[in-house]
Amino acid sequence: MSADWVLHGNSCYKVIDTPTANWSDARTTCKNLGGDLPIMRSQGENNFTLELIKKQKTVTFYGAWLGLYRDSSAGDAFYWIDGTPLAGQFSAWASGEPNHVQKKCVHMYAASDNIGKWNDKECSLS
Repeated sequence: MSADWVLHGNSCYKVIDTPTANWSDARTTCKNLGGDLPIMRSQGENNFTLELIKKQKTVTFYGAWLGLYRDSSAGDAFYWIDGTPLAGQFSAWASGEPNHVQKKCVHMYAASDNIGKWNDKECSLS
């Protein structure tokens, strides 16, 4: 493991300090580096990921994309990128979220009143 990857539990994390407007572009970048977007299984993982995001030179309002998406072919339920359904598992939705079925992707706020909380969002911020 190179020095720019950080071990936490059974996962390695690398934060790329380049804001990426599209969920699919962010995922492609992660995959090209041998990883993927983060999956949160616990509050501890959520907190750890937030702390990594906050150490970036550029901390944006929208924080970072998560490896969570709304699957229209499965009744618009949320699934992690490894195929695990979100239902019945840990979640950290901001108050009132998720709130729009047309918003298919999820990010974690890093610079707002909802810091560390999740929000469903269109898959492109541009």
